[in-house]
Amino acid sequence: MNDTDLVLQLERLYRLLVRWISTTYLPWLRQRWVGGYDAIAQRWQGLLPHQRWFVLAFLMALLTRIWRLDAQSLWLDEGATWAEIHDKSTSVLLTELWSRDAAYPLYHLILKGWVALFGDSEAMLRMPSAIASAFAIATTTLVFERQPQRGFVLLLMATAPFVLWHAQDAKVYALLLAVAAVVLVARPLSPMWWVALVVLPFVHRLGLLMVALSFIVPALHSHGRPRQVFWGTALITGVISVIGIGISIRSKAIIAVPWHNPSGAFADIITRFLFDRRWFDAAFGVPAWAWIIPLLGLLIIGTVTLWRQAQTGRLAAVQLLLFAYVPVLVFGMSYGATPYFDARYAVMSLPAWICIMVQGTDWALRNIRFRGKLYREIRVGRIILICTILINGISLFEPVRGMLSGTPVKEQWREVMTELAHRVTRDDVVVLHPAYAIPLYRYYRRVTPDPLPNPAVFTLFTEGYRGSSLDVNAQREYQRRVFEGQFNQFAHGKSRALLVIAPDHAAQIDPPIRPDSPYGWVGAYFQYPQRSWPCGGVDRFGVSLMCQSFPSMFGKSTAAQPEKPIDTLFADSMHLRGITIRPLGTFYKPNGTIPIELFWEAVAKPARNYSMFIHLCQLCNQPPIAQNDGPPLTGYGDAGKTTTWKIKDPVHDERSIVLPADIAPGNYAIIIGLYDPDGVRVPITSSAQGGIIGGDRLIVATIRVIR
Repeated sequence: MNDTDLVLQLERLYRLLVRWISTTYLPWLRQRWVGGYDAIAQRWQGLLPHQRWFVLAFLMALLTRIWRLDAQSLWLDEGATWAEIHDKSTSVLLTELWSRDAAYPLYHLILKGWVALFGDSEAMLRMPSAIASAFAIATTTLVFERQPQRGFVLLLMATAPFVLWHAQDAKVYALLLAVAAVVLVARPLSPMWWVALVVLPFVHRLGLLMVALSFIVPALHSHGRPRQVFWGTALITGVISVIGIGISIRSKAIIAVPWHNPSGAFADIITRFLFDRRWFDAAFGVPAWAWIIPLLGLLIIGTVTLWRQAQTGRLAAVQLLLFAYVPVLVFGMSYGATPYFDARYAVMSLPAWICIMVQGTDWALRNIRFRGKLYREIRVGRIILICTILINGISLFEPVRGMLSGTPVKEQWREVMTELAHRVTRDDVVVLHPAYAIPLYRYYRRVTPDPLPNPAVFTLFTEGYRGSSLDVNAQREYQRRVFEGQFNQFAHGKSRALLVIAPDHAAQIDPPIRPDSPYGWVGAYFQYPQRSWPCGGVDRFGVSLMCQSFPSMFGKSTAAQPEKPIDTLFADSMHLRGITIRPLGTFYKPNGTIPIELFWEAVAKPARNYSMFIHLCQLCNQPPIAQNDGPPLTGYGDAGKTTTWKIKDPVHDERSIVLPADIAPGNYAIIIGLYDPDGVRVPITSSAQGGIIGGDRLIVATIRVIR
């Protein structure tokens, strides 16, 4: 089968799909949904061929958008989106349509209404982006008349990793992509064209640049007064958009930064658009730029082809070139003024890029010869299809960074907040860094029915340096002094501190202070604790939980004391002085936790490094309903190894039991015991209270679980 046969097969497949809907699906729907069948069948039969194609392309693209839509946690920008629609009323969002400080007000307004109807789960927050992305793909296919070209657009965009990322991102860029596609497809000066141009600046203020470019083609096509009006409109909106872009991007920089060579930004845009990696990133050990060579070849061929067409006066070619490259040029140049650059700012160019690549494919199919023979002998079309699928598939399924690989590619706030909920007690101070991550902390409080403490944040880093010195070292020293003073206030009277930190984001405002550490002042304070015990933590793709326990109450010379004294001796050496058990809220609930603080001291040198088990039970001669096992302070530092304990030196160990979701309401006993590294339980040698079970387990409390 040569490439001509392949094209014919693709067209035949499309006609078979349309026929299947008409002859099979609609009758099946009629049997199961009598009331709605007639309306759907009538609407389907009344669609024109290109409209039927649009519906099929939209549905096919949507299926690829909604798969695993909620698999990844929300990341920092998505948290900001949630806070925007959660904290502001509809009336406020309406007024922001006209505010110069609101970058994309219409998106927030649409999402506000969507969430009111369907809730604010991760999937529902992202669903409008998934729908907008599918709409953008289906709309872009209509640039072309022939089904093979439309199919290639669908294939390129539906599997493009960069497009898929924004389809599963609770941000405006999929909607911006959709409106940009409408502008590209609509006939200039048609009602749809005017509506799209009016909507663009409200979708995103960056859309003004696309508005300016859209008036160039009518200006070239018109004469006299209309020509002057169109050129004037293009010039005014273009100047306003460029100035606005410069001001907004420059304002992101806290301090002055050196000028960067914009060629790096252009290279990054290319690889992000085509492979969703930066230029020198690697996939399977191969640089990103090497993977995109076939697609880059199509882009170059298509650009040359359109340039030649533009020189002959084809205005459609002019429009494609303007939409594809001017935004990329503007945003690439803006990279010279600030390090805060991302290819998504130029996403409005992507539909035109895809169309240019399809033009390159058409040229290849018609003009490439090999040893004097046409493409039929070398099957160029099949090679192009295979390369496209292969390149996009490698990016999407790469084990480290692939969107569909099953590995985390977004910051795992959900997992870290769950770990925090399973560890925190009332006597902890919780620190969040950077401060502008507070929306994600608020959003993921829902991982537990228990109320989590309000976190301590350090806004001095968010706001940047506010001292008088221009010396960077002096600025950093000023930040350290202010931070430590504020931390001391937050931690005063607490027995432990937990830090939730997103290192990459924190580094933007609190740069690393050591070459061997990713942390600035706040993170390093926990990484290298002074006069405290390290107590473990977790790292989850872009977010970390770090812990330090204070031997004494912070800022005081006295050690933490238990609410309930217990005088029990294990193995003649490990003295359990007491226990504190208090719910984070008012009651213990399923899926919540039982925060437990154990208070120990060694009355003789412990023979081995013991671990503790805490069991929750009703019938305590049966396996526990829930439990927490492990060494003190999760085994970190000297305090985490009992053989290092000093005689009569008080130790407090914070733990928790996670209650199962299906636990029945009622009263439960909490049992404590010790075991050695071989798993052998340590006997209780004396106890001032009863409740000893089997000589090695001690009932220390009872709690009541409610629903």
